[in-house]
Formats: sequence, C-alpha cells, structure tokens
Amino acid sequence: MLIQNLGEKMNNLKLSILLSFLFLVGCSETQEEAETATEEEQGPPFSEYMTCTPGPDFNNETATMMVDEWNDLALDEALFFAAGHAPLETASLGGEGKVYWQLFWESKDAADNAWASGPSEEFAAWAQKHESVLTCDGENRRGYNAYFPYSDKDNWGEPSAEWVTYAHYCKYNGDDGLAKLQVGVEAFNAYLDNQADDVAPFRYAVYMHNGENPEPYASYDFFWMNYYKSHDGAKTSYERFANEGAEVQAMFDASATCEGPNPSTSYQFFPDPDDA
Repeated sequence: MLIQNLGEKMNNLKLSILLSFLFLVGCSETQEEAETATEEEQGPPFSEYMTCTPGPDFNNETATMMVDEWNDLALDEALFFAAGHAPLETASLGGEGKVYWQLFWESKDAADNAWASGPSEEFAAWAQKHESVLTCDGENRRGYNAYFPYSDKDNWGEPSAEWVTYAHYCKYNGDDGLAKLQVGVEAFNAYLDNQADDVAPFRYAVYMHNGENPEPYASYDFFWMNYYKSHDGAKTSYERFANEGAEVQAMFDASATCEGPNPSTSYQFFPDPDDA
C-alpha cells in the first residue's frame, strides 16, 4: 500500500508470505529452529519513524518539491520504501502540529549502517534548503519490526500513492499479552477470510519495538495500523467489524488495552510517485 504498494514490494523481497508465520510463531521458536530458516526468510522488515515539524513555508507544493529533491539524492540501497503521515487531529503522540516521516529498511543493521555513515554534503544542502518547509528529528527516530500478517491475501489491489492510516496504541494487559495477541491475529485473519468480495480495500500491520525508543512511544507495547484507500472505506470497515467481529474483539481486549483509532492521511515518498 505504501508506495509501489508496500505489499507488492515485500512480495518482491519474498517476505510477505512469511510474515504471518513469523508473527504468530516466530516469537516462540528456539534459536536452533530459527537458524534453520533460509536467508530470504529472515525478517521482518525494519521500519523507522521520525517526528517532523512543519515550518512557515510548509504547504502541499513545497512539501512535494522537498520530497522530489530527496528522491534525487543518493539514497542507501537498503531503503526500499518511505512514507509521510499527516494526522487529522491537531495533536498526536509527537506533540502539537507534528507530522511523521516513515522509512522501511531491509534490516535494522542496514538502517544503523546507513545512519552511521552520516549525511552527505548533498543531503546537508538539501536539508538546509528546505528547513523552512520541514525539519525532522532523526536523532530520536523510533525503530520497529513491521509485521503484515495478511499481506499475501488482502484486497488492497492496485498500488496507491495516497491512502489513510488508522493507528491504535496498545499496552498488554498481562504477561501473556503477546500470546493472546497472536491468537487474536489468527482469529482476525480468519474473520477476513470470511468477508465478502466487496469489502473496502484494507491492509493492516503490527509494529513491535526494535531498539530503545523514546517516550511516550516506549510506554506502549505495540502499535496496530489499519490502512485503507479512503476514510469512507475505513468507516465501512470499522462498522462491519463492530457488527460482525465481537468474538475477535474480545480476544484483542483480553490481550491489550488500545487507544484509537487515530487517523492520518498518508503519502508515498519513496520511490518517488511522480518520478520527478
């Protein structure tokens, strides 16, 4: 969905069909069992979020120009997708009036290596040129393992350069929260299997901390993201689940207490959707 369609890109990486297994089973595997996996089965993708502050010159035109010129830089080969998220509410976890820049990497090590190399002269010049448009807090970026447990079967359809994200911030209710969440995810996938063909295009992901993330994000155990092509599609999906998914919701409620949904409008940043 995100970009060339996040699911499509992950399929190219031969990861999407493994994500459900990795999420539902991988957390409980022994190290010996994990070592039997082939190299291409090592996952999931690593995602980072940066909190960004719009400047006095921030608008659709200047932000688009900024992203276009960022795509012209020599970006690290391990980066395979990037997106921007603009919350609909005035305030979000990052604070008042913040927006977010999200990066998808092949692995945490690859991301760490890219950051460790430091900004190039071209990148520094780009950042300085556009600092009145947007500045991002790369030092306090947050890292997560990104799981898409249904990406090989969802109905997202054609790639989209713009979509909507509905985020839930969740805390486990007990030490068995993860185990119960895994059961809930399996039941939710079965619920999706039984939906009619006319359901609104939908994709979801579960983000688990990978690294020392700052507050207030660190106080949550995981983040559940629902992705839709439109807010109307989101409304339809939430209403349907409220009417038909009570048993699955009870499983989620037994696992964790979640805040949300917190809606954002989301945009593909990389690869450049305009090829500019």
